[in-house]
Amino acid sequence: MDPVLAALLATSFGFGGAGAAAWRRVTSRWKTLDDQRMVNEQAAAAHAVQQREAVEHLARRLSSMESLLEDARSVLPDLDGAIMAHRLLAEDTVDAEALWQTLDRLVMGLPTEPEAMERAIDPMKRSTLQHLFARASTDGLPVEGQLSSSSLTQLSEAALLMGYDATAEHLLQHALLDRPGDVALHAIAERIAARRGDGAARLTHLEAQLSERPDDTDLLRRQAHLLASAGQAEAERPVRRLEALGEVTAADRSLLSGIRARAGAPEEALAEIEAALREDPSQPDDWVRRGELLEGSDVEQALSSAESCLNLDRQHGEGWALKARCLARMHGRDQEALKAATHAVALNAGGWTTIMLKADLQESIGAFTAAEEGLDRALLAHAGNAPLRAAIATRRLERGRLDDAQALLDAVPVDVDHASLHLVEGRLALARAALIRDGTGAVDGGRLREAGDAIDQALKLDRENGLAWLAMGRVQRLLGDFDAASESLTRAGRLLDEHLPALCAEAALLALENGDDIEAERLTDAADIHGEGALIAYVRGNIAARRGRLEDAIAKYDEALTLDPTHVRARLNRCSAYLGGDLPERALEDAERLLAQAPDLLLARLRRAESKMALTHWNEAVDDLKVIIDAVPNHHHALTQLAACQVALDRPERAEAPLNEALRAAPNHAHAWHQRGLLYLRWERFEEAASDFEAAIRCRGDHLDARLHLAAIHHTLGHHEEAAAAWRAVLSIDPDHALARRRLEQSEQHLTA
Repeated sequence: MDPVLAALLATSFGFGGAGAAAWRRVTSRWKTLDDQRMVNEQAAAAHAVQQREAVEHLARRLSSMESLLEDARSVLPDLDGAIMAHRLLAEDTVDAEALWQTLDRLVMGLPTEPEAMERAIDPMKRSTLQHLFARASTDGLPVEGQLSSSSLTQLSEAALLMGYDATAEHLLQHALLDRPGDVALHAIAERIAARRGDGAARLTHLEAQLSERPDDTDLLRRQAHLLASAGQAEAERPVRRLEALGEVTAADRSLLSGIRARAGAPEEALAEIEAALREDPSQPDDWVRRGELLEGSDVEQALSSAESCLNLDRQHGEGWALKARCLARMHGRDQEALKAATHAVALNAGGWTTIMLKADLQESIGAFTAAEEGLDRALLAHAGNAPLRAAIATRRLERGRLDDAQALLDAVPVDVDHASLHLVEGRLALARAALIRDGTGAVDGGRLREAGDAIDQALKLDRENGLAWLAMGRVQRLLGDFDAASESLTRAGRLLDEHLPALCAEAALLALENGDDIEAERLTDAADIHGEGALIAYVRGNIAARRGRLEDAIAKYDEALTLDPTHVRARLNRCSAYLGGDLPERALEDAERLLAQAPDLLLARLRRAESKMALTHWNEAVDDLKVIIDAVPNHHHALTQLAACQVALDRPERAEAPLNEALRAAPNHAHAWHQRGLLYLRWERFEEAASDFEAAIRCRGDHLDARLHLAAIHHTLGHHEEAAAAWRAVLSIDPDHALARRRLEQSEQHLTA
């Protein structure tokens, strides 16, 4: 081989081997780099996944934390409010809605009581609230339509605690637009007025609170102290209410003493006025003042003072009024008293009491027409004088002129409202209830409730009106609410003379309802210090009737009707007493007179029917009973008496239906069971008759006739054991009953035979 070629070949192989080796190295390096790249890419991808997952985890945590914060803000108003406040206070301008909402969140959940709220506010919250209220006050931010009335109330309390009285009052004004009678709002407003020293505003807000809580002792005491410090005569009123409630304390009595001392205690005031008259006896007003102080204790000296006044000034109206009152109390001087009262009324002096005194004096001398005309003229001249209108209406009511009294009440001007008017309205409803009584309460119950509503309205206007409490007690007694009646009469007794005949009589009637004859008698005896009037005589008649002394009861009813011929209840009760005393002719006379006086008085019609039954005028009795049943279809007593009349008229087939109706209406009416038992006995349905007599005995254990008839049925049917027990029951009621004793011996003989 050519050496050159061999060299070339060797060189080529060398270069080829070197190139191959180099290629292998490059390829290997490239593969290594490629592998590294792949590893790096995989690592980068894995890292990216890790980063994404980390970011997503962080986002989830942030979202969870935000959600947790929102949840915390929703359930923690303090936290929410603090965050909102921090953001608001960092801004240059504040949105009104945002500020009030922030304040609302901060005070949400705080106690409503001022002392408790102050304790619940920590220093940090106090600082935040002060800054926010300062911002609201400085910027004058409007509150209209931003918050509910309850939020306004809470914020006003907080503003007051922070010392921003003007802001608190502004908030309250808006809250009161929604809730004008809210006690809590008026309580805050009262405190604002107290800090401002506005006594008139305080009294206004106290009255608003008392209208909703009339017997709140704290409110009454605050009102009394405020009125006393202002030197107002009305300061005695809240103290008297406390006295009526039985809540008066030594401090209250001390305050009352101070009030009366400032108004002039009788002895001290008399000494002062007499000293003034010694210095200057030419002052007619001082003579009147002296007479008024002496009027209750020395009427002669009071009259002398009135004369001294009139010697100085013949046109002094109050002097004439004083003279009229003094002369009216002196026997045989009615003409002089009338002359003085006429002068006083002409001079528009003495108030409504002098107008009424003049009318009374005119009647005392027989000038009845002049008295009525004078009252009409006075009412025309003083149409808005509520006490005068009430007094005239009461006068006509007491004389039985119910329509005239109602006309006066109907003509009250729309802007006039007074407790005395509502009281007369209640008494008028009571009087009308008495004229439509049916004995079951079905007819007169509505009138009684109407009376109660009117009297309750009077008490809302004047809680210290003793006569209103007395009238309320009577309504409650007639409605059967004896506990409430007792409480009302107790309150009346604290406000009125405890020996007032009307009060004693009502308390005695309540005692009779409770079965306490002894207490009723004690109360009527206590009223005797004022003399025995028609009302007390009537109550004494009721006591005697309750004790079974019918003759004494009739005598007392006679006295009551002599003093007051229009006394409906006395005549009704005398009619019942006549029936119980087997005097049906006299009972019929009373019933006829009652129906002439009150044609709708169903109880009088029932008494007339019973009187006619006692006189065996059965058909006439049926006519009256049907009238009653038409008016009150479920009148169980009238239905029972109608059945008795049908039996007496030999129409027993017409008796069962009304008796069934009576027993459906009143399952405990013993008389109806007894009457139906008699009807079944007449038809010889002995088992049914015995069942009804047993029912009558269950309703009234002392029903002697039912026991006699039951015993007779058992005796007739030969049920000797039951008969013996029944005859013994008769003898337990009437030990001297000869027939029962003889029949018992016969039954016992049969049992021992």
